[in-house]
Amino acid sequence: MAFGHWLRKNAEKHLQEAAADDLMSRYPESCEKPYREKGLDHFFWRNIFVPVYLMIPWSIRKKIILASSYPGGKRPHWKKYN
Repeated sequence: MAFGHWLRKNAEKHLQEAAADDLMSRYPESCEKPYREKGLDHFFWRNIFVPVYLMIPWSIRKKIILASSYPGGKRPHWKKYN
């Protein structure tokens, strides 16, 4: 598995868990406490990666996502058809 794929997979998983935890804190009567895996790697993703990622402004996050999504930064440019 390529590093970018591994990073994206783990980031998506833990960001989704963080969003679910946020919903649970807002609506505790409607949500069950979910199972969370334990371990040092999960501790890093939950307690370090997610808060740092959420502190980064969207404009910078967007540039990071685009740069990591397309190797060499060669993003396709689509033509608009009317």
